Amino acid sequence: MINLLDLLVHPERFFSRLEGKEPDLKIPAAIALAGAVVAAVAGYAQSSLFSEMLSGMGGGAGVGAFMGIMAAVGAFFGFLVIWWLVMAAIFHVISMIFKGSGTFSRTLANTGYGLLPTLIGSVITTLILFTYLPRITVPLVRNLQDASAVQKAMQELMLDPAMKEFTQVSMAISILFLVWSANIWIFGVRQARSLALKQACITVVVPVIIFILYMVYVTFSGFSMLGGA
Repeated sequence: MINLLDLLVHPERFFSRLEGKEPDLKIPAAIALAGAVVAAVAGYAQSSLFSEMLSGMGGGAGVGAFMGIMAAVGAFFGFLVIWWLVMAAIFHVISMIFKGSGTFSRTLANTGYGLLPTLIGSVITTLILFTYLPRITVPLVRNLQDASAVQKAMQELMLDPAMKEFTQVSMAISILFLVWSANIWIFGVRQARSLALKQACITVVVPVIIFILYMVYVTFSGFSMLGGA
């Protein structure tokens, strides 16, 4: 039986119990798929803002519905590919520098286990999103072919106080739970690739820090380019 509480609180003990066993992808895949579903729900919910933005023009509802579907599909596969497959591949490749041994399927499985805090954080931010959506003022676009009007509406939307606040709150929560995931990944990669603790820390912490810095940069540089404080 998999003890998920041990995974969250005592990851070293959790992964030590997997020593000598064949990697089983069922539970890691379930965690990753659950995260993908939550991401799809959040993507679809956020796209409702753009649907509302286009509601003032003919055919806007149809365009908005299409955008919602595409946002949900993109978020679903984006979570699976980036957070599970790509992250596992990055850990596996970096661990080669330290001559790590162990199959990619084990790295993939342990990376999937480490996504549990990220899943929890995604659920929290999605629930928070639904509390912010009614507070966001959405400007209307009357003509989709008017590029300047569309750009102005996008600026107004992204600089809306509630939208800015949600973006910053969700970023803070995402970083917090990503750090929690990183703590689990360190012990997961150590077990999967037979690394020393210091080597596992470097393997995990370097890409995670780069991603966090990128997330912060994109968020705040985006506000700056739009004219926000």
